[in-house]
Amino acid sequence: MFKRDDVMTTRPASTSLLTIDSGDRYDTYTDELLSLATEADINITPYNFVIRKPESMMNGFLTRLAVTEIAFPYATPNINAKTSQMTVSWSIDSATVAGSTVIDIPTGFYTPAALATRIQTDVRALDASLSSFTIIYGGIPTNPNVPRFFYDVPQASGNATQIWFTPVPYNIDTYPYPDTVKQLFNILGFNFVNAFPVGNPGASPTGIGEYTLCQFTRYIDIVCPQLTYNQPLKDTSSQKIVRDSLCRIYLDQIGGHFQANNIPASDAAFIPTGCVPFTIYRNFTLPKQISWTPNQPVPGYLQFQVFDDSGELLSAASDQFNIDADLGVYNVGYLDWSMTLLVTEN
Repeated sequence: MFKRDDVMTTRPASTSLLTIDSGDRYDTYTDELLSLATEADINITPYNFVIRKPESMMNGFLTRLAVTEIAFPYATPNINAKTSQMTVSWSIDSATVAGSTVIDIPTGFYTPAALATRIQTDVRALDASLSSFTIIYGGIPTNPNVPRFFYDVPQASGNATQIWFTPVPYNIDTYPYPDTVKQLFNILGFNFVNAFPVGNPGASPTGIGEYTLCQFTRYIDIVCPQLTYNQPLKDTSSQKIVRDSLCRIYLDQIGGHFQANNIPASDAAFIPTGCVPFTIYRNFTLPKQISWTPNQPVPGYLQFQVFDDSGELLSAASDQFNIDADLGVYNVGYLDWSMTLLVTEN
């Protein structure tokens, strides 16, 4: 006689979609037009905006929310208000400082080769003794094709010029950012060796930086306090400032164009991710499951913020970039992004 085992029928939990588009921060295109007339409106940027509805965003006995899909057009230049300045100093006799000035690179997307060309042009214009200054990306002559900058002031014809680079001071009128923010000095991969002043045993007409891909940020964090409010297990991070986030998006994500880039670093066509505009598309196979209280609706007020790898709002890197006296008070250069959240009812 055979014994039949009891069978329990199960089925997946019922789900719904909560779709978010940063473009929906405006009810109409007329509202968008009026908003862009003033810099005081928080909704100017899709990196710090509010979605407002007169009713709840979603009702039901919700238990979980999870970001399952995101399309994020990345349009923050790697040389922007935060990363455009650097102090250049030089000596013509290896004993005294002949000059020291701040160069300011125009905002925009720069490949490593293009950035080297721009810096070389600006430095050569500072003084006649620097007219032969060169800077290249892709290693040094004896070790090519590695992702680092090499610079040199030829010592021919009795030229004893030395050069060194330093970050600009933080928290001043011309650079109102804290020392947790990376500068052009950091984008170039420079360190204390490149900042040796005249008279120091390490001062030199030649220098080399650390490995760098000239990226402004390596990832972005998308935050919405109203959607993570109920999670009992809070997020944490190695960063000093910790926020509960919906997701973290890495620029060098699987499927990104940089993974297929087999061009040598010394080639002008070498383009790391973040040095040109592109779109990040991510479909999460293991999304973060955000706990939700079943008797609480998703509110009609949701604030979304996007932070860079320094813990700063991504919009802060573009604010000065968008102020253009020729084109208007506020020349907007942002791109809207979208995400899909899977909402589970039980």
